Amino acid sequence: MSVETKEKAKNQVAKATSGNVALASNPWSKLAAELDRVLGAPILKFAKDGRFALSDTDQVPDGTRCLARVDLVQIGWVKWRDNVQPDESRRDPWQFNMVLPVTRLDTDETFNFTASSKGGLRAIGDLVKRYGSRLARNEGGLPIVELKADSYKHRTYGKIYFPRLVVTSWTEDGQRPSVEQDLADEIPF
Repeated sequence: MSVETKEKAKNQVAKATSGNVALASNPWSKLAAELDRVLGAPILKFAKDGRFALSDTDQVPDGTRCLARVDLVQIGWVKWRDNVQPDESRRDPWQFNMVLPVTRLDTDETFNFTASSKGGLRAIGDLVKRYGSRLARNEGGLPIVELKADSYKHRTYGKIYFPRLVVTSWTEDGQRPSVEQDLADEIPF
């Protein structure tokens, strides 16, 4: 990915805020949310071997429960420099991409789950559809999901893994994290 594209993507993804419920009396959660907004949260990818990976060595365990910030999902196109993907394959340099901010419930860490594969796009897309259906029924809240890996057997490529975002529950509408509202206070100068 070119430096220019990374910088542009970072700026577009910078809206992903911490899923923590930032209390007005807690300056640390406000600071963490602001840092996520400015710096962008770490990228979480689904690897071809069925892991949710932050890097080659760091991963998020299968079954980890997260708050999925479907209200902050982003879609767009990413252009890869020199037509080369991270796996060194040559394809169309423009790839459709979706970004879903997720916050681990056990550690309060926020990541941007980024997907461009059919399986990843389908997982995020299905979650967006469910969220949209709830809003159409005047139901609120955000989904609590488990990060899961599933697979199928492809006749040419063998075992193919794909991500699943399994909804386990929904937040109550009144408990919806509102870091944006909390940070919208006026600072007198």
